[in-house]
Amino acid sequence: MTIDFEGTARRICGLAVLIILPVVMPSRALAQEAARLDVFGGYSYRWLDSQTFGYANRSNLNGWNATVTGNITLKLGAFLDVSGHYGNQMDVYTYTLGPQYTWRRDRSRFFARGLFGKSQTRVNIPQPTRSYFESVGRAFGGGGGFDYDFSPRITIRVFQADYLRTDTFGATQSDVRVSTGLVFHFGHIGHRPKL
Repeated sequence: MTIDFEGTARRICGLAVLIILPVVMPSRALAQEAARLDVFGGYSYRWLDSQTFGYANRSNLNGWNATVTGNITLKLGAFLDVSGHYGNQMDVYTYTLGPQYTWRRDRSRFFARGLFGKSQTRVNIPQPTRSYFESVGRAFGGGGGFDYDFSPRITIRVFQADYLRTDTFGATQSDVRVSTGLVFHFGHIGHRPKL
């Protein structure tokens, strides 16, 4: 029995195009209105590369994530993102801002963004002269996510995944952060489509 790898690859690519094309292609059904300001808050998990500063394994940290996004156009916006994660005798805070691009559908949206800012890591290991060690360094990365409208003013952030590259304690960390929660909308830009 011979397996036709080329034919199988063509079928998989065709199926991927059929799934992705309706999401990316513009449509008359697309929303022509967006909130002027989006405010997100929710739970966040961070997989921290703590081996670079002395831990035996990567650290699983739980915490929160909050973002304020100002939409400049229907597709382009700028955001300020703050998060805090805790566990394994450490606290990690990240403060970033950057551009965001959004693909809007009737009741949902996909977004991609770039992150630039600072990261602060505090290791709470008591010593005779101090109770913790702290380091602040730069942070950058990228990510994206998917939102689904619950009502005109509230959206559920189904997922948000970000890759963060941070520099603390004289070393570089490669972290993954995943968040979920609610987005509240204020004001509006654009116009409603004519029926």
